[in-house]
Amino acid sequence: MSARDKILDTALTLFNKEGTSSVSTNHIAEAAGISPGNLYYHFHNKEEIIRELFERLYAATDAGFALPAGKIPTLDDLQQYVRINYKILWNYRFVYRELAALLRNDPELKSNFAAYRKRSFEGFDQLFDAFVSSGVLSAVNDSEVRTNLAETIWLITEFWPNSLEIGGKPVNETQMERGVGLMMQVLEPFINRS
Repeated sequence: MSARDKILDTALTLFNKEGTSSVSTNHIAEAAGISPGNLYYHFHNKEEIIRELFERLYAATDAGFALPAGKIPTLDDLQQYVRINYKILWNYRFVYRELAALLRNDPELKSNFAAYRKRSFEGFDQLFDAFVSSGVLSAVNDSEVRTNLAETIWLITEFWPNSLEIGGKPVNETQMERGVGLMMQVLEPFINRS
């Protein structure tokens, strides 16, 4: 593993556990078993590390939601996509827990996230169309209903960890599975079970 990857993996672990404000570059270097100078050789500051972790999140999301070529998607595939979504959410939970503050404090990160969000909405349309074509989901001809569905799904994903914390519940894998159930409940009226 390269030193750069080790720094990123260590930072992700620390940020998920303690939050970004509690973790300094010195903490990351110490936990990674490298000198602060070595860390600064790869990243000038903590913000660069956070931006790179967001890029990893984007890549994981893009890979996780790519439609397999030549395969007709099934209801099981739909459930798998929802699970993938929540696995990514769990792996990058610091992002979602601190999203508003991170974006507010870093204009470059905010701009990049806006582009990712736009791409994700377009990806939702492609996935939805694929599941409609395969007969798993019913067509939604009303563009407002379809937009509202996409936004509801996005809201659940982005704010599920915050909702758990505000409600005094642990942010753990069991609660992520509850999020999967909520997402499937939102999709239920559009699922063809015949």
